[in-house]
Amino acid sequence: MFSKKRKVDDYSGQTLIRNKGVLVLMYVALTLAAICVILPLLWLLFTSLKTREDLTLNTWGLPREWVFSNYVKAWSGSRIPLYMFNSIRATLLSIVITVVLVTPVSFILARFRFKGKQILYFFFIAGMMVPIHSTIIPIYTMVGRFNMYNNLEILSLIYGAFRIPVSIFILEGFMTAIPKELEECAVIDGCSLSRIFLNIIIPLSKDGIVTIAILTVLSSWNELLLSMLLLSDPLKKTLPIGLMGFITEYNSEYTQLAAGIMIAIIPTIIFYALAQEKIEKGMIAGAVKG
Repeated sequence: MFSKKRKVDDYSGQTLIRNKGVLVLMYVALTLAAICVILPLLWLLFTSLKTREDLTLNTWGLPREWVFSNYVKAWSGSRIPLYMFNSIRATLLSIVITVVLVTPVSFILARFRFKGKQILYFFFIAGMMVPIHSTIIPIYTMVGRFNMYNNLEILSLIYGAFRIPVSIFILEGFMTAIPKELEECAVIDGCSLSRIFLNIIIPLSKDGIVTIAILTVLSSWNELLLSMLLLSDPLKKTLPIGLMGFITEYNSEYTQLAAGIMIAIIPTIIFYALAQEKIEKGMIAGAVKG
């Protein structure tokens, strides 16, 4: 009897030690990951507060003189407010396009049974394997053929189209997890299909919709290559392209560029910090099937 109890105690002790070892390794990995993310941001912040001479002589150290005027020059000496407005406009339009197209498709895939459903689902999901930058040449050719350069609406449409596969993957799983008994009760009460979709499925899928909207914001706000090819009008440029104006053939304002980048990334950092709970909740709920 005592030997059995001792074996149980030894097994519990070994399990506890093993669990502690896993936790230690996990915290070490997370700490290293946090350092890899925070250090570049700190270097960018310190660079934005240096003079050009200080940056040349003291690239990796703290600023010897804290020059906050770099932010004033970056904001007032360029078109950052206009570029930021264009980025906000393109991002909001891409969110609308993504949500409007994805929600009904996800609803049909999640709540209906019909022939070819799996084929249709995998057809959409296959788009996740196609990176946007691999389609640069056909998109550039097609936009040029229809003379649609310098058009933020077309750019937003492309952004939204490439967010559809992953958004369907998230939202379809989210809607699948909603109990079907709610729909059955609604049908008994005389609800039409449109009312079920608008009054039941959409409110219960709010966290999933917010999740795909947030992910669309993060991808559209930071995109550079496609917008650089399709937007040449200085009044239509988005923020990532506008920041490139600090580096020219005859002049390079790296400190003001760093200040401009800080201005550009601060909204996304704040936005993600405020919305991270929604993202985690939406992703976890969307991962549950059945």
